[in-house]
Amino acid sequence: MKDLNHWLKKHVRIIYSPFRELITSLHVLSNPAHHLTRQEWAEKMKGTMSPKIWDSVSYFGQISNEWLNFLDLDDYLQLQEKHVEESIERLKQLSTDDFLSILLGKRARISAAASTSVELEVHEKPIYFRDMLCDLLYEYHQNHFARELFRVEPWLIKSVHDLKSAFEVNPCHAMNKIHPRFKLDLKSVRFYKAETWIFSYEEINTLTVYPSSFIAPHLLVGLEAPHIIVYMQVPLPDERMENAVPEDLLSILSALGDRTRMKLLKLMHHHPYCTQQLTDSTGLAKATISKHLKILEKSGLISGERHGYFVFYQTNEKILDQLKVDLNQFFDQPYVGYKEET
Repeated sequence: MKDLNHWLKKHVRIIYSPFRELITSLHVLSNPAHHLTRQEWAEKMKGTMSPKIWDSVSYFGQISNEWLNFLDLDDYLQLQEKHVEESIERLKQLSTDDFLSILLGKRARISAAASTSVELEVHEKPIYFRDMLCDLLYEYHQNHFARELFRVEPWLIKSVHDLKSAFEVNPCHAMNKIHPRFKLDLKSVRFYKAETWIFSYEEINTLTVYPSSFIAPHLLVGLEAPHIIVYMQVPLPDERMENAVPEDLLSILSALGDRTRMKLLKLMHHHPYCTQQLTDSTGLAKATISKHLKILEKSGLISGERHGYFVFYQTNEKILDQLKVDLNQFFDQPYVGYKEET
């Protein structure tokens, strides 16, 4: 334990970044369903935006994996504690290759054939999209987000001082309090998401902690070794922990709660099927199959692709993988960021 604490003191950074707080707020705006404590804020914020600004927020959210691509990287722009405006200026000065890497993440390196039409458009006009994005970030910050940042900033700065104080006393104990599914042991750092990510300490040069008031209940991380990132939820004094259940999670669980639909999902997991083939395989009436397929498709558990007169359906593996994460996040919600009572 003594050697581990020594390693942590040498390699861990605890940083408050106003720019990252702005980006995490945009992530919540893009998909507020699971951020239960921020849903009211998201609704009010959206109400203050013009349709043009909201469309731009949604558009760039679509391109950048709901803004998460900006958060997965190490301190690419050397932002750290810089003001939001200075961070945007640095973003505007990036080379086109670096900008595409930040905006598109790993998809910046895929082939043109595998790219979406929107991604191809970004590749064709990167400077145009870089300027467009920076203009959006300026307007969003100045006209919408600055007041919220002013409100939450004292708590974020305090969280850095509190974590650093706890870290000085017992680094390993302090780090293990960041999130229920982020754990350190004597040999490795572990992140429990849809799959378990394990990094030995020899693989890591820096382990950076960024506080945020927007990330609950996510275990939000950047897993690009040797620079690993983990975000720490900072609860606000006036924040209520809602008992609501995300509607998309309810929809998926409801769709799964039927024996026939579970059998159909398993069939379509291995191979695409059309309604006619599923009728033949199961012995069920075509109308019954169609009814179940509509429920599964509405929940996102399957997707269809037309070939001639037939639509072939296949299980959406990404949604199934995400289900485990969403369930963990729902049950983590009351505990993320909140101190134990003494």
